[in-house]
Amino acid sequence: MGLSTVLSITNQKGGVAKTTTALALAHAFARRDEKRRVLLIDLDSQRNATSILLGGQDIPPERSVYALFQAKKPESSILYNTSLANLYVIPSNLHLVEVESQLTGALDGFFRLNDAMQQLRHEFDFILLDCPPSLSVITINAMVAADFLLIPLQISKFSIDGIQNIRDAVNTVNRRYNAHLKIAGGCLTLHDGRTTLSQAMLPEVEKILPILNTTVPRSVAVEEAHLMRQDIHDYAPQNKVAVAYASLAEELEAIFAHEKGGVS
Repeated sequence: MGLSTVLSITNQKGGVAKTTTALALAHAFARRDEKRRVLLIDLDSQRNATSILLGGQDIPPERSVYALFQAKKPESSILYNTSLANLYVIPSNLHLVEVESQLTGALDGFFRLNDAMQQLRHEFDFILLDCPPSLSVITINAMVAADFLLIPLQISKFSIDGIQNIRDAVNTVNRRYNAHLKIAGGCLTLHDGRTTLSQAMLPEVEKILPILNTTVPRSVAVEEAHLMRQDIHDYAPQNKVAVAYASLAEELEAIFAHEKGGVS
């Protein structure tokens, strides 16, 4: 196995289906080939992805993603199995909120996650990073560690300034910390292309960010699946959202292959 492809799923705004996208893509990548190994790292202290994948398990800080940001290596495994045999998760923990202050001023503050992931990159085919809804030290760590950035967008919550801030952060990371980070694109989530707002705003979005072909519609089945602590692909495999995320996974894999010099 070569080095994994690392995808950071980022938006500084909440309510844009960021965690839903991370979960659905992790399952979609895993389902596309049962021989591949997929890892989801929950970098959000709200723990939504962790809760859905692991339920109410008590996760001690030293066996959570918190351990990845500490100076010394974790002494015990922080990988957890999920209901899908080839999908694993490194769960979040409320102590993650302490990382911001711990890393501020540290010489390696933006590199802790990247350094901690070096061995993991040899063990998995895909690693997905579910980022917090802010351009925090943790989010910058994710950009430094990632190969590609995916930005879920909801047109009704769209902000030119917000997307420009992400672009500026990527440019800074490219210059100073990770020249290889690429924006895979923006993905329209909770989307209804029939609305006047969507039709009017989309050209403005595309001036700042490449928009992927796949759009993800809104469906109550997503909330139902999360309440049942299931993935949308398990809960309603024929649902339009499940179909959309399967298509998004395929589109992203083609981008990864093209950018890495493979054949799409």
